[in-house]
Amino acid sequence: MLLWLLGIVVVLASELTMILSVTGPHPRNFNPYLSTGPGPNYAAAGFIYETLYYVNNYTGDLVPWLATNYKWSEDFKTLTLEIRQNVKWSDGTPFSVDDVVFTFEMLKKFPALDVTGVWRAGLTTVEKVDNKTVKFVLSDVNTLFLYNLFGVYIVPKHIWEKIEDPSKFANEEPVGTGAYLLESFTPQVFVLRKNPNYWQAEKIKVERIRVPAFSGNESAQLAVANGEIDWAGINYPRIEKIPNPDIKFWFVGGNPVFVFFNLEREPFNDPRFRKAIAYAIDTDQLIKIAMTNYAVKINPVGIKDGYSYLIDEKLKSKWWSYNPQEVAKILEQIGYRKGKDGIYERDGKKLSYEIIVPAGWTDWIAVCELISQQLKKIGVEFKTTPVDFGQYLDMIRNKNYDVALSWANYGANPYIFYDNFMNSSNAYRGSNRGGWIDKETDELLAKIKLTDDLETRKVIMSRLQEIILDNVPAVPLFYNPVWFIYSEKNFTGWPNENNPFVEPRTTGMDKIYIIMRLTPKK
Repeated sequence: MLLWLLGIVVVLASELTMILSVTGPHPRNFNPYLSTGPGPNYAAAGFIYETLYYVNNYTGDLVPWLATNYKWSEDFKTLTLEIRQNVKWSDGTPFSVDDVVFTFEMLKKFPALDVTGVWRAGLTTVEKVDNKTVKFVLSDVNTLFLYNLFGVYIVPKHIWEKIEDPSKFANEEPVGTGAYLLESFTPQVFVLRKNPNYWQAEKIKVERIRVPAFSGNESAQLAVANGEIDWAGINYPRIEKIPNPDIKFWFVGGNPVFVFFNLEREPFNDPRFRKAIAYAIDTDQLIKIAMTNYAVKINPVGIKDGYSYLIDEKLKSKWWSYNPQEVAKILEQIGYRKGKDGIYERDGKKLSYEIIVPAGWTDWIAVCELISQQLKKIGVEFKTTPVDFGQYLDMIRNKNYDVALSWANYGANPYIFYDNFMNSSNAYRGSNRGGWIDKETDELLAKIKLTDDLETRKVIMSRLQEIILDNVPAVPLFYNPVWFIYSEKNFTGWPNENNPFVEPRTTGMDKIYIIMRLTPKK
């Protein structure tokens, strides 16, 4: 009886409770390619399904995962990977090269699943060489292709080949190669348990992961304050004031946040109007008040400090900053006049629009409210409109919006960020959420992929910066913090400013990289 009790204590001690999202009840959907409800989907990507390599965006390392090595051909158009042996799917079926080939062919057949743009990046064929080797053939040189490739989660052929349309597949009973299995599920909480046959099982000391649902930041913050959470990827204003010595935080600058415009609609298709909005927003105030000083300042071209050598100093004269007088000057030059209510109008149409934002994201809602106040003072009305996260994404993908507060995936370097943010192939469905479509931009982005020569890339990046500054495809506000709150009550080994081995995200493969380094306290 005592041993039984001790066993229960051990299990409980190695159960980790984490907050993956604050978007309401969990939908039962573990498709790693979809974002209908980020709780289960986020869990699937990394905990249940894995990639060929893990890309550590913090260190820049490429870590072998389901593949053990890769090799380029002499012309850099063929990439050969050796697949890890003795890996099994969680139902006991051996993992194989066939699963890898099937996964990529599935993404070609169903482009909605190709969220990393691997086929748009120039992939032409995927071929099985032998039982250990797979070959990827490109139409042209692409020095950044690895980052597209290594973002793809591999799925089991023997299950997914039976699915008529995997882009609509909820995958309620997921089978993966990853460290965890789905143990139980309700809309209020789901539990993952350790996969005993995981190929790296000896590195997993967290037996269970419990993921409760929260409808917004407030309820999630209360759970954190009460000591109920081990790991939370949420905003928590003034968290340093929590009187609990076990609760720690580390907020690093992550993905850039923008005001995106639907560039197919008026007046957002006019770069002069977009630049006026850029001058109208006081980003310092957004960071200080709405983001409680946790966000990181961004420059107009969106290049992080570590890559400042790519910034063209000669173009800094084109950088914008908060300037209400310049807003009025631009709007009046393009024919707008203030109405009796103080809102600019032209041809009887007021500058009054909705800005959509995910419901429950209280920090971003506060950003929208503050932007609305700033714009109202100069004669433009943006009405904050929180919507369900799934609906929010659908509205953007279907071009059914005017203005959106959203983010772009930065990736491992500014070249990838610019490709994510500006490539027309990513319009509306990727990080190019406003739909920037420009032939010269696409040609420049393609040229970056043809070379790894720094001086050549600097010239290309300079012209891309000029395009951004002249056209303002979207207005950058700040780098969103990678929200990372953790408790040392039950586990040790967390990343922090003294042990910065990863960007501590709850999305993608980063989270399993962190879990592998955690040790339960006795």
